[in-house]
Amino acid sequence: MRKIPVILIEKDEKNIQKILSQLRASSSLNSIKFSNNIFDLEVVLAKKNPTVVFIGPSYSISEMEEMLNLYNNSLGYIKIVLLSNEISAEILRSAIKLNFHDVLEYPFIEKDLKASLDRAAHIFNEFEEPEDKSVHNCKKIMFFSTKGGSGNTFLAINFAIALKAKTKSEVIIYDLNYQFGDVALMLNIYPKNTIYDLISLNKYDSETLDIFLTTHNSGIRILPSPIDPAQGETIKFYASTSVFDALNQIGDYLIIDSPFGFSESVLSFIEQINYIFLVATKDVPSVKNLKICLQLLERLKFPMENTYVILNRADSKVDIETEEIEKTIARRIDIKIPSDRIVPISINKGIPAIIGAPRSLVSKNIYKMLDVLFLKKEKLKV
Repeated sequence: MRKIPVILIEKDEKNIQKILSQLRASSSLNSIKFSNNIFDLEVVLAKKNPTVVFIGPSYSISEMEEMLNLYNNSLGYIKIVLLSNEISAEILRSAIKLNFHDVLEYPFIEKDLKASLDRAAHIFNEFEEPEDKSVHNCKKIMFFSTKGGSGNTFLAINFAIALKAKTKSEVIIYDLNYQFGDVALMLNIYPKNTIYDLISLNKYDSETLDIFLTTHNSGIRILPSPIDPAQGETIKFYASTSVFDALNQIGDYLIIDSPFGFSESVLSFIEQINYIFLVATKDVPSVKNLKICLQLLERLKFPMENTYVILNRADSKVDIETEEIEKTIARRIDIKIPSDRIVPISINKGIPAIIGAPRSLVSKNIYKMLDVLFLKKEKLKV
């Protein structure tokens, strides 16, 4: 069993030094990091890397209750130990309700610390890292929006087709929107198999994937979302990661059309992708959510130089100027996609704009999105 990584989160500097001294005396621990900001716990929960997190006595349970409820599924990976100046029945009830790993009275004694760590050690056996596999150089690109109706799927599809035409490489679209995914529909494809059928088979070798991936006449291949939304509800996080890893081994480019919002799968994939395109529109909720999304990506340590903001329907006359949006999000917009009647026409016909109207302004601006993959050092300009 590998040694246990630990994070300490505590406000008081004196307490931090005392607790670190005690923790470092334990031979079972590996790297020990610390923070004085309770919101760093959210980053740890989102990443789901097996870790023991000690929360110092300066923080109360109420300060993290909302966060723990939101990321409850992460607590199979993250073991939280609350350090408390006194242990009451009320604290214990709250800790049990929120699925804390343990509550230790502070200052704690070495015997109690060892017992708590021993009880947490099983997660590091269950999630032991596998042996290194041969690395396949697949670039992974996510299209993400925090609000439905932003044009995420339309842009992901047309981008994938443009990428295929430019590179002649293996381009795969993974429709991660399991309940309401429209990749197949927008391509006028009625697939025999979907991701639900693949996961039911539970076999992810290249031969199986060749059967389950549907090829469009442009040459891109897609893994469609389930036809029945109820099937999508049954797909577990672990199955999604298995599919992601398998597609990563066979594609040159993997385009992920994600659902809006930070689901478990989206948060997990963000750690492994190369680029993310954030799609927004010129309305207040979309801009507000875009700002929050950029802040969360920064906290997740996703490279900002690999993050690109797309403003869809950028020329809409809605009393919000592009400059106002850039000021709000504290960065420039990288790509502006204009409004064009070709968009609903292409969707209704199932013919991507890149194919049906390659000279349209929409198509020309989608081609500009390819520049981020081909050694452009400066941010894109429209």
